[in-house]
Amino acid sequence: MRIFINDFCGHPFPMQMSRELARRGHVVYHTYFADNKSTPKGMDSNGETHPNLTIVGLHIRRAFNKHGLFTRRAADIEYGMAVAVRIRRFRPDVVMSSNMPLDGQRILLDESKKIGARFVFWLQDIYSTAVRFVLRRKARALAGMIAGHYERVEKRLLRRSDAIVCIAPAFVDHLAKWKIECPNVALIPNWSSLKEIVPTSKHNAWSRENGLADTFCFMYSGTLGMKHRPELLLELAKHLEKRGDARLIVIAGGAGADWLAERAHEVSDDVLKMFAYQPYERVSETLGTADVLIALLDTEASGFAVPSKTPAYLCAGRPLIIAAPKTNEAARMVLEADAGIVISSDDPKELTEAAAKLLDDPELRARFGRNAREYAEQAFRIDVVTDKFLAVFERDGESEKSGAGLQTTNALL
Repeated sequence: MRIFINDFCGHPFPMQMSRELARRGHVVYHTYFADNKSTPKGMDSNGETHPNLTIVGLHIRRAFNKHGLFTRRAADIEYGMAVAVRIRRFRPDVVMSSNMPLDGQRILLDESKKIGARFVFWLQDIYSTAVRFVLRRKARALAGMIAGHYERVEKRLLRRSDAIVCIAPAFVDHLAKWKIECPNVALIPNWSSLKEIVPTSKHNAWSRENGLADTFCFMYSGTLGMKHRPELLLELAKHLEKRGDARLIVIAGGAGADWLAERAHEVSDDVLKMFAYQPYERVSETLGTADVLIALLDTEASGFAVPSKTPAYLCAGRPLIIAAPKTNEAARMVLEADAGIVISSDDPKELTEAAAKLLDDPELRARFGRNAREYAEQAFRIDVVTDKFLAVFERDGESEKSGAGLQTTNALL
């Protein structure tokens, strides 16, 4: 099978699946947007090459500003056109696209239909709801109009898709609420690579290079937008400064990281230490430096987003604190694994209390860390994950179109 995968963000885990598909004999072309610097990127090859696999980070001519209210759409369209050219040349049997802004997603879907390829909408977030969330904080007068436009676009694209892969049960429920009658809906949560992210000693090269090997570290690593409640990290840093026995390490990019950097002077730089994204090949060392890993998500954002850093945290074998509603998929994973503490993101006091509990209880940290890795080893096997996606790619959507409503074809991992 000729398979085209586009992941706008360039996350590591879709690249891992593309490598597995190529290893199985499929011919795979994988693209991502190289100019989006607010998201950490995976390794293009992971040191591996395969004649069936092409992974390309695409650039566009115009400057990309993720948060530019009026320039962003033009950039999304230009990137979509760049990907469409690759689709046209590659002539795949199936196209799957994730994290793609809707203006670009429409271009890919149209191109797929033109060449007779099946189109799979990999639903990593509810885009129009995210637009509404962001614009209410930036341009309140325009929020309703713009979000309404993108909701109509998103519904139309989902209905035209041959299959939809949802990463959380809440997204399946959202499709039902929208009355999206796609014949092939799969539920496949995100994962991380068990080989690329492994538990390591706290005393590793990265921790020693940065003077962190002999101090207790809470860590946030990954994209930090405003939906991730960066103000909670600032409050935690102030709490740790008062205690004097731990540090907060933030390895991040995004609007929330910029916000936190502007206010970092409120805390001693010996307590709050901020880093840009580190090379992906060092992810095990960076996460291994942490004694406790933290993920955050605004309560309102929980309905349209899942922190993708959580599976990576689980692979690293460290205890977690998740500030998000318990109904969020990331929180579900942590609770099911018994790998950490889930708290509300609406009360900074809950975060500081959870931090204190883990700081003071090494046995609890050790248990959570063991459980995290054990869960990952059971849930994130790439052979099982790839089988699920192949079932979506190979399913004959036409034969099911007479069925009514949503038909979920894959169980939770």
